[in-house]
Amino acid sequence: MNAPGGAACKFWSDYFLFRGVTMKSVKIVFLLAVLFIAGLLAAKIDPVYILAIIAALTALIALFIDFEKATLLVALYAVFEFVFRTVLKNPILSGYWDEMALLLCLAIWIYKWLRHRKKRPYRFTPLDIPILMFIGVGIIILFISPDFIIGIEGLRAVAQYMIWFFVITQLVKTPEGAKKVLFVFVLVGFLISTYAIYQYIIAVEIPSGWTDEGEGNVRTRVFSIFTTPNMLAGYLVLIIPVTIGMFFAEKGIKLKLYYGATAFIMAFALLFTLTRGGWIACFFALMIYIWMKKKKLIIPAFALIAVAGVLVAIFMPSVMNRITYLLSPEYIESSLRGGRLLRYFEGWELFKDHLWTGMGLGQFGGSVALNHKLNNTFSMDSYYLKTAVEMGIIGLFAFVLLMYNTLAWGYREAMKIKDLVQKDLVTGIVAGLFGVAFHNIYENIFEIPMMSAYFWMLAGIAMYLAYGQYQTERDTSSIVKKPSYTEKETL
Repeated sequence: MNAPGGAACKFWSDYFLFRGVTMKSVKIVFLLAVLFIAGLLAAKIDPVYILAIIAALTALIALFIDFEKATLLVALYAVFEFVFRTVLKNPILSGYWDEMALLLCLAIWIYKWLRHRKKRPYRFTPLDIPILMFIGVGIIILFISPDFIIGIEGLRAVAQYMIWFFVITQLVKTPEGAKKVLFVFVLVGFLISTYAIYQYIIAVEIPSGWTDEGEGNVRTRVFSIFTTPNMLAGYLVLIIPVTIGMFFAEKGIKLKLYYGATAFIMAFALLFTLTRGGWIACFFALMIYIWMKKKKLIIPAFALIAVAGVLVAIFMPSVMNRITYLLSPEYIESSLRGGRLLRYFEGWELFKDHLWTGMGLGQFGGSVALNHKLNNTFSMDSYYLKTAVEMGIIGLFAFVLLMYNTLAWGYREAMKIKDLVQKDLVTGIVAGLFGVAFHNIYENIFEIPMMSAYFWMLAGIAMYLAYGQYQTERDTSSIVKKPSYTEKETL
């Protein structure tokens, strides 16, 4: 593939060589010119900003030269979020960096499309239509929402992160590139989990509202770079099966040990969140993984995890207290008075009052409604119920259909992959997607932008490995089809 401006570079190269000037001299002159301009700017602007601009331009050129590297932006989502929100505390960057990154990736995609316009530049996957259908339903509901401006904000919060799916499926070029994205994703998860373990060791201070008096003394609950333990738990539910898939896919002993150790660190981080919903969702995801990997092991694995859970509960009183309190009458009374059960009942009543098209996007149960202080809202502890309240039966049906297609296509395609490495990768991804989809029943996981972006990033990688990579780039007049698995083996 030629670099951008390759034809122009060749023209000037030929021109200078004709004039007796070597390209080495041209590069030196160009470098001196850049340094001279940078020096002039430095006289007026802080040198730190000059270096930042040069670094940004260099990175931008690198991304356009090798567009597959743009996919690493979403794998590093947690890093950018932490740096901009917690370290720099810049309101502009923290509020809009993800939109800017998404627009940059879309621009790179358009560049790729134009550069390969004589070939087939678009990869079709089975999830394209379900995602677009859900966004289409959201647009229809937007026009009948009570507040159009807030409705746009609500639609953006729902649909924006699904676009990462298309970025991944269109910009990843090779299975090796997809594996690099997963490697970076797991590496970030390793750092986040290690920090959570550190918080447990030092017994980080937590707000009193994170525990009930009936649970007894709780030493601490870890949350790492997130704002609550529940958010960290949702993240770990997604990433732990992916890490296990990377462990089985890796052949080198050093990386295999790294992935194995990382999975254990993540498991302990999840345990120390003391998030019961996260434990249940992760258990569900692991059962899905084992079922997909080797069905015969499902009963022994179930028994092994159950025994491990009992031992943990015995030797960690805080874990036992969290479990027994959940089953106590005191918990039910507390939850009905001002907790999860009360929110479910209130959400259900609102759903019945706005049955078909809902209250309107951004009106209840999520970050948009909370920011605008609408309808005495609270964070609805179920993304499905939140969707039902805001979008009615029509929107809920569209969302459930989208989740079904995501999981069903992922499961079916993972079972058909012949390449064992890619099969392990996709199996881990699909198990993580199952875990998050299940977790959303009683948590508001997709209201966390990072979680929504990572979910659709992984769905995109799964669809690329299982389906998209076999679509060769041909003339646009040709028909691209997924080859038979006999043909795959010859590619």
